[in-house]
Amino acid sequence: MEFKRHSPLVTRISILVATIVVFAFVVAADNRSYMLILALLVAIIFQVKKLLNEVEGKDVPLSSFFDSIRFDEITQTFKADNNSVTVQKLQRELNEALSKLKQARKEKDSEYQFFKNIVQHVGIGLLTFKRDGSIQIMNSAAKRVLRVTKADRVEDLKVVSESLVDTFLKLKTGGRELLQLKFGDETVQLSVFAIELTLRDEEVKLISMSNIQSELEEKEMEAWQN
Repeated sequence: MEFKRHSPLVTRISILVATIVVFAFVVAADNRSYMLILALLVAIIFQVKKLLNEVEGKDVPLSSFFDSIRFDEITQTFKADNNSVTVQKLQRELNEALSKLKQARKEKDSEYQFFKNIVQHVGIGLLTFKRDGSIQIMNSAAKRVLRVTKADRVEDLKVVSESLVDTFLKLKTGGRELLQLKFGDETVQLSVFAIELTLRDEEVKLISMSNIQSELEEKEMEAWQN
């Protein structure tokens, strides 16, 4: 079935594609506005409903396009089984929209990997966990100071010290505490600091920790020499 080059269908799909692209960039932004995200989501749903009503019975690859977004398969492309110039144009626009969504995700993933590498290589121990106790990040320094290789939940660290876990859970933003951990014959003096954050409407606690045993020993040595 043929469509006019400047038909309402072409205009409606163009607006929908633009809205989806804007939605993707707003979601990926650091200073995202949740009110704007909600408004764009409502606009997309409304446009999709109107568009589906309009293209019912026409050979346009919209179902494939929406399935790609719904099932998070934006790496694929699709082709319409129609030689209509207008349909082919719509196909190019939809593939271009998927390409922009893919690029936005790629940039977001690159930024995430960049900051993840920074966190993993800093000298101070860092650990983040959600309200339910599930650990999101535990960098290499934290694993070294706690003598663990893996922990999925804060409770898993009870094998190191129950008082350590209690401290992690009770500390509030700005809270600081000194802990003494025993690893065989070795004693570790641990300085723990906490910050509570909200990330995407979810409460997260950031714990920083450092072994100050060597600093204490140096001060004791200086005091003894004086």
